[in-house]
Amino acid sequence: MRPPMRSSIACTRCRKSKIKCENNGGTSPCDSCIKTGKECYFKLPEPVPPKRSEPPTGVRQERDGGSDRKKLKKIDDLSKVDNQRASVYAEDVLSAPFLTEDLWEHVLDLYKLHFAPELPFLHLPTMKEKLGRKFKTSQPDSNSELNLVLLGVLTLTARFHPDLVKYLAHICNNQPGNARTRPVQTQLDPAAASEYYADVLTMALGPLRTSMKVASVERVAAFLMLGLYEWGQTRPKTGGLGAWMYVGVAIRMAQYLGLGFGDIPDPGDSQAKNAELQRRSSCHQSQVALDKEVKRRTMFSCFILDRMLACGKHRVSMIQPEDIQIQLPCSEDKFDLAMEVPTGYLRDRGRQGMDDSVLSRFIQLVDIWGDISKFSSQGGRLHQREWERPPWTEESTFYQLNKKLAGFDAELPDTFTFSRSNYFKHENHQASSVYVLLHMLRFVCLIMLHREYIPFVPVRCEQPEGPLDKPIFPKDKFGSPPEGFWISSAEQVFKAARGIVDLIEICQRKDKLPQSTIVLFAIWTASFCGLYAEHFPQMDTEKHMLNYDFEDTRQSEPVSEVFRRGSVAFTFVTLRKMSMWLKMASTYVALLRQMDKYFEKIKQDYYRFAAKNAGTGEITWRVREGGIGGALEEYR
Repeated sequence: MRPPMRSSIACTRCRKSKIKCENNGGTSPCDSCIKTGKECYFKLPEPVPPKRSEPPTGVRQERDGGSDRKKLKKIDDLSKVDNQRASVYAEDVLSAPFLTEDLWEHVLDLYKLHFAPELPFLHLPTMKEKLGRKFKTSQPDSNSELNLVLLGVLTLTARFHPDLVKYLAHICNNQPGNARTRPVQTQLDPAAASEYYADVLTMALGPLRTSMKVASVERVAAFLMLGLYEWGQTRPKTGGLGAWMYVGVAIRMAQYLGLGFGDIPDPGDSQAKNAELQRRSSCHQSQVALDKEVKRRTMFSCFILDRMLACGKHRVSMIQPEDIQIQLPCSEDKFDLAMEVPTGYLRDRGRQGMDDSVLSRFIQLVDIWGDISKFSSQGGRLHQREWERPPWTEESTFYQLNKKLAGFDAELPDTFTFSRSNYFKHENHQASSVYVLLHMLRFVCLIMLHREYIPFVPVRCEQPEGPLDKPIFPKDKFGSPPEGFWISSAEQVFKAARGIVDLIEICQRKDKLPQSTIVLFAIWTASFCGLYAEHFPQMDTEKHMLNYDFEDTRQSEPVSEVFRRGSVAFTFVTLRKMSMWLKMASTYVALLRQMDKYFEKIKQDYYRFAAKNAGTGEITWRVREGGIGGALEEYR
């Protein structure tokens, strides 16, 4: 009888152990390696099973001893350890065999795609060099501060790496018993992988009192990474409190370290100048330039998250523009090569002769966004100072912000402006992410600014005609607005929303849509604009959102027609996909469904009461009761 043939698709470890290798064709780790936490390596079968080609991992396994399951202990068991033991635990977690050099390469690529625009301080050549050194030496090169950054990178990226998700699913769900007989979990939660590393990073930072007494650039970076992660995981009940607190700590620490100062010397400060010259003579010039640029980028990361999180009532910014006395970040090629070049400062206008970059332009736009967000959070057109200032007059905040935004657009170099061809130019140089965020935020700025004077429920309008609720601007007192002013202003909203939709489409074709919280917020904003246009089509006069051609043929559950076709369906599908990694996306999905039902119901109420009140001479402002307002009372 002919003996059964052994499958040729089996990993090296299973072949050596002569056990069945359960895998999906060699494209991801097998079940056995996931259970043991080992690196899974596939190679064509040979007469003699090949030895492992990763000696550093083997040496590390012999040194540590014991099973990997024991090394990766539950975090809850270590809740009361001191700072030193927490650092040891962090090193232990980072020594897991499946965290190979190749995997780190993929993780850093994920970081660059999804998070480098908001947190641009990682110098990837240095990171890769340090990781390579770590894997080539038999002795551990433990660096607790570097480990904080590595854990931060894993916190942000683990959910996007399928192999890490599988490994961490087994670790997090490990139960006592025979590991070989337990099937690997089929329903994987990618977010659980990032949660695991977020918990490890929180512990590695040390107990609260200890962590508040130690400051370093790496710790600032770690707190920023935790803040950005928590922002994307925001749920309605907390309102982003975790992100707000982590970023606040990072900002205070950065200010303590003086990261916002150094490029503008104090007048007559010869001592500082001599110290700098001495430093340059004693250190390699490129290393000095690199250290300064990393500090600059860390401070601007604080600035970006400070401005983005200071969006909402009573959310006050911590960093003032005058407190940033450092030049803008240099371009990515100069950063990679550790070259110091003049770039100009935050509020400089006109960059002739300076090293220009999309990142520096993005940071300047974040500054403008901060002003727009502040205007909106303080009431927008409802603020008392705006009651006597029509938006077409120079005294109005709307006019000033719109002029500032137009000035920003006018100064953008041609290759930085929005177009499909420009996207592919930046994508060709692996620099598409910051380009995408620049224009996502630019579109959001336009929407947030121009929506101020559009009624919330314009059921009575035949076209955009300005606000229906007080304060309004009667012609006998304020004169007529410029011809077509209200229509043009409303068009900016829907045109910008369509720009977001087009940008999503471009990115998704290349599978390079950054899973950034800024991108998520932009997609939600465009979704709402599309939903608004579907319910009140007379407001989208040029049909920017209404004419988008898309049909979701994979929708299985019963949903409203608006979620099956058009721009809303397209953004809805994108939000649902992002919800696999970002909990905030799930909130937006639920909110979008609620708003669809809300608009449908309030229109029904209006028409019912309007017919009932006809001929009675009774006038009310409440739209739900058939009134003449724009539903400001509902919006509040």
